[in-house]
Amino acid sequence: MTGRLDQPIRVSSSSTPREDYTIAMGQYAILGATGNTGQALLDVLLQSPDNHIHAYCRSASKLNRLHPEITQHRQVKVWEGSLEDISLLSECIRGTRAVFMVVAIPDNMPYCTIAQDCTNAVLNALKELQAKGCQSLPKLIVLSSASLEDSLCADVPPLIHRVLNIAAGNLYSDLAKAERVLRAEKHWVSTTFVKPGGLVHDVQRGHTLSTTTAKTPVSFLDVAAGMVEIANADDKRYDMMNVSVNAIGHGTAFPWKGVYYVMTGLLFHFFPWTYKYFGDCPMAKPKKDL
Repeated sequence: MTGRLDQPIRVSSSSTPREDYTIAMGQYAILGATGNTGQALLDVLLQSPDNHIHAYCRSASKLNRLHPEITQHRQVKVWEGSLEDISLLSECIRGTRAVFMVVAIPDNMPYCTIAQDCTNAVLNALKELQAKGCQSLPKLIVLSSASLEDSLCADVPPLIHRVLNIAAGNLYSDLAKAERVLRAEKHWVSTTFVKPGGLVHDVQRGHTLSTTTAKTPVSFLDVAAGMVEIANADDKRYDMMNVSVNAIGHGTAFPWKGVYYVMTGLLFHFFPWTYKYFGDCPMAKPKKDL
């Protein structure tokens, strides 16, 4: 369900009789609402009664298990579908202030293209909205990784940085290719690439945004809060920028689960066939570059 839209802005179409679109300052879309970051975004956005959320996921029943009664929440509308359903996706992101692109998998799946798939789907959905007369599009807030930027990881010992890049190399390659696609569309799409350090399940401690340094660890909740802060910026200070979210102070839990994913990631890098037996998700099939 959704309540009324706050501070609506009427976007008029051209002289051709097309649909009118309403952009709401407190309305957001989450793509990947059942994932760790998607769940954290729900928690952070629901801290304000003025926010309204379009939660896009493959399984509404799974979302309801993870977040009981979320499908009945007055501030949330759930959209159940795949990334291939461009019409449904365009309706989900229609009228939102920002789209949080947090569709992801946790391990080093060989031949992974999930970031590229999500990027192409969102771009096609935005083009569909434009074709229907929408002249104001939501900004895209993309979850990526600090490991893609050497400048953000200057404090990480080179050997550890190299090992991490191998252990998640398939994911990072996918993210890098998706980023190149989005940067090529900067003339009509506003995107911010959020690149935190190691993520961990912990409480929300407070965060800072940085374009120079990424610190590990940082909680999913703090990253979500940082993404919301970026989405709410009224100027273009974060447009096409790499931004890290860092925890304030100390005490954030150590990402022990990350150690497991480093070990399995190395296994999947050197022996890709083992993913079929030990991976978290169904094995992807090789594709040509998208």
